[in-house]
This record gives sequence, C-alpha cells and structure tokens, in this order.
Amino acid sequence: MKTIKLFFTVAILLAAASFANAQDAKYHLRDFGPTLTMASIKVYGACGSCKLRIQNAVRVEGVKTAHWDENTELLTVRYHDKIISLDKIQALVAAVGHDTEKVRASDAVYNALPDCCHYSRKS
Repeated sequence: MKTIKLFFTVAILLAAASFANAQDAKYHLRDFGPTLTMASIKVYGACGSCKLRIQNAVRVEGVKTAHWDENTELLTVRYHDKIISLDKIQALVAAVGHDTEKVRASDAVYNALPDCCHYSRKS
C-alpha cells in the first residue's frame, strides 16, 4: 500500500513539474518571440508631468517599454518594428505637445500644456 501511495505521489509531482515547465516555455515564447528594437529619441520637456505625458503617449500596441529621462531629455523605447515605426512613436509624442527630433508639436497643443511644461522650443 505504501508503494502505491509513493508511486502516485511521485507521478503527481512529475506531472506538476511538467506542467510548470510547459507554462514557463509558453511565457518565454510570448515575451521573447518577436525581436525588439531599442532606440533613443530626443523629446523636449521640462518636468515630471511631461514625463508622465510622454510615457503615456507611447503606451500603445507594439511598444514594450518607454522611459523618458528629464535630465537628458531622451525617450528610450523598446518596440516591435513590425508593429509600429519610430516615426509613428515620434508622431504620438508630438500629438501630446512635445517636440521630438523629427516632429514638431502643433502650437495649439503646446500652448495648452500647463505652464510648468513649457520648454524652450527650437525654431
């Protein structure tokens, strides 16, 4: 009787371990399947509110991570280039009032930003 209990215990543990490994493999394929591209974009801003606005603007399908540094004014993004382009990412940022290297935000959107978010614009 003890042998049968031991056998079933071992069988259940092996089945659980196999299931856990299968789930881990599925997780890894989903996260690392498509290749991610990493890029840094100059995005003009002035404060913590700008940081939230900029990072939220690029929370879209295809962008895995986005971080804007207030000191360097660089937005570092990891994205799937088959889903979204770097030009589209810059257009999304400009749409919320922040100039980038290639895309200038409209004056109306820039002027609607809070006063603390008005940065020196390049002509």
